[in-house]
Amino acid sequence: MPPIPKISKDMILEIGLKIIKEEGIDKLNVRNIANKLNCSTQPIMYHYKNMNLLKEELYSIVDNYHSQFLMKENINNNPLLNIGLQYIKFAEQEKNLFKFLFQSDKFSNFNFDDLIDNNEEGLKEIFKIIEKETKIDKNSIKEEFKLLFITAHGLASLLANNSINYNEKYCIDMLEKVFYKIS
Repeated sequence: MPPIPKISKDMILEIGLKIIKEEGIDKLNVRNIANKLNCSTQPIMYHYKNMNLLKEELYSIVDNYHSQFLMKENINNNPLLNIGLQYIKFAEQEKNLFKFLFQSDKFSNFNFDDLIDNNEEGLKEIFKIIEKETKIDKNSIKEEFKLLFITAHGLASLLANNSINYNEKYCIDMLEKVFYKIS
């Protein structure tokens, strides 16, 4: 019977997540994980045959955390604007996690329309909010979502890359300008 590994998958994921969050995705590698776990690289490679498998699992964890973050605060009566603001706040508060999710090569083979179409199931709730909050027809919802998303993502990207300082009032104003223009 093989010995029970002392380094668990959960330990590796916890350290991997900590590395991404504190140091960035560029520092996520087997050697760095092993150093932080005080072990050789063998236990990491036992659980993950390659770094892509580990990154995929970490991506799923970070994506779930991001989804929960989007829904945790409600500052006004417009749920869609709240989601946009939370998206921006996530980039400001979790810069490296934002970069890992949205500024990696994960989506390099997609155009913007493909991203929306491939995530339509996950966006269904947001599309329902747009339909409820606006007077636009169902066929236009995707197009209007794109405008809101591009605005939120642009602000979030600037924040995540330290190109601007966070100003909540400014972010709300920008999101409202786009939202009320389309509604």
